Amino acid sequence: MDPARKWELEKKVSDGVRLAHDDGCALAECDDLSWLGRLAHGRRAGRYGDRVTFVIGGPVLAPAPTDVDRLLGAAAEAYLPEPAASPAESLRGFALARLLLDDGVHIAASLPLHGTALAQLALNFGADDLVCPADANREDVVNLIWDAGLRPVERDAGYAVVRDYDPPVPLAERRAEPQRIWA
Repeated sequence: MDPARKWELEKKVSDGVRLAHDDGCALAECDDLSWLGRLAHGRRAGRYGDRVTFVIGGPVLAPAPTDVDRLLGAAAEAYLPEPAASPAESLRGFALARLLLDDGVHIAASLPLHGTALAQLALNFGADDLVCPADANREDVVNLIWDAGLRPVERDAGYAVVRDYDPPVPLAERRAEPQRIWA
């Protein structure tokens, strides 16, 4: 994608303009995944700040298609991009979902469906919600979100807040003291 088109799309996203079908097609064909992720993360942060909701044992939604036509026409309350052939294509799906769907739609990453590493990366590619299996360790989920640089907010199946956790400790503070290796 040429720099002028990138600038045009960045401007539309930063101004909150709903993207047109041709914009979605251009984004879907873009091979600059880091730029696409940064754009989607900016949109997510503009809507939710540093908050990421999560639910343990909540319903695992059926994955939805990630094609541009379906994304532009979607009006669901929650959207779960399907796992694609590669992690890069899955991350592209999360970014496209965040950029093309209305701001009121939650973009969910699923630990059982996407795996831990990909679900954590998805939080920086537009996902604002994490669906965890019933046997997930709450502390591990909270740390996973903190390690992504975001603030965990536990929710119930109806999106009501159960617990609001502290923001993550900045990496510089976490590394200020050496880790204890020996007990």
